[in-house]
Amino acid sequence: MHIVFHLLLIIALLGIVVHAQGARGGGGTRGGSSSSSRYRSSIRNGSRCQGASCQRAGIIAGSVIGGVLALIAIIFLIIYCYRKYRSRPSQSNLAFVSQNSTNEQNRTYQTYEQNCFKNGIWRGRYYQYGRWHEPHKIILSFDRKSDRVFGHGYDDVGKFTIDGTFSMETQRIVITKRYESGTGDSQENFGHTVTLQLTWNTSHAQFEGKWFVETGRYRGSDKFELKLEDSSEALTEKTVD
Repeated sequence: MHIVFHLLLIIALLGIVVHAQGARGGGGTRGGSSSSSRYRSSIRNGSRCQGASCQRAGIIAGSVIGGVLALIAIIFLIIYCYRKYRSRPSQSNLAFVSQNSTNEQNRTYQTYEQNCFKNGIWRGRYYQYGRWHEPHKIILSFDRKSDRVFGHGYDDVGKFTIDGTFSMETQRIVITKRYESGTGDSQENFGHTVTLQLTWNTSHAQFEGKWFVETGRYRGSDKFELKLEDSSEALTEKTVD
């Protein structure tokens, strides 16, 4: 936002300068009418444009310069707003997890045998800085009574804990990753939180969606994928059999 303030300040200063130049060009002296005063005035204003036509030209020039600067300020404001608000989800977490997927091809209704919310080891990867970051391990535990999900993991940013909610009906999950300060990459880990809004993709057998970050140092969002690697429920079933 400081960039916008600086631009507005520059525009205001240029407006003052243009106004002051116009006043000097069209005004006279306040002194007497002595010949020496008129002589000094004629020397000062010898090459200066005077009259109504000069004032009109100054107004036009000032308007053009002001318009160009205003346009630049608007462009910078649009860029700032885009960068700021793209780091925020377009929907609240509650609205997202409650809304049915519009991609009916990738949506299946949940049954006990078709449960995509399985406790176990998951692999997550995120897209940032123009590339995919290597899949990292996440331990997730789903509580179907409260529709809550908990877990922890570690990626190239640092160590984090997981807290979120999910819907068996809509096959959506919202996760908050909270990084632990002092772990991983000190350049990237601010002890911040990351919001994940993900939808189950039947064709790819994984959750897909976006991550969102908004801190004092960084704002952004991009793609995120979450895929089951090893289900503790499946291991339990095999043990019982």
